Amino acid sequence: MTVNQKIRILRKEKGITVTELAEKIGIFQSVLTRYEKGTIQYVPVEVIKKLADALECKPEDLTEDDERYNQKKKKRTSRDISSEEYAMILSYRQLPNSAKQVVKEICNWQISSN
Repeated sequence: MTVNQKIRILRKEKGITVTELAEKIGIFQSVLTRYEKGTIQYVPVEVIKKLADALECKPEDLTEDDERYNQKKKKRTSRDISSEEYAMILSYRQLPNSAKQVVKEICNWQISSN
């Protein structure tokens, strides 16, 4: 079972709506819906921790059986990027090309202004 499926099942077992859970963990309802549907396959570690707290379970309860999550987690080493950076890269990959160009321009501008 995937993280995405477990989030939905646990949320429903607790009788919490998508909107209520999203507000409780501080994300948009549309993002939580995309997590549950699997549109966003990898849920960032920081969000997993918040979801586990809100759903009264351990983070491992959400991730332990999800091969996609565990494979990605195993590929990273201590020399690699942080969880936050990894989540940003995954988000960036989902952007349309025009939005990617804007992100690149902002990054280049910020780097050149330092």
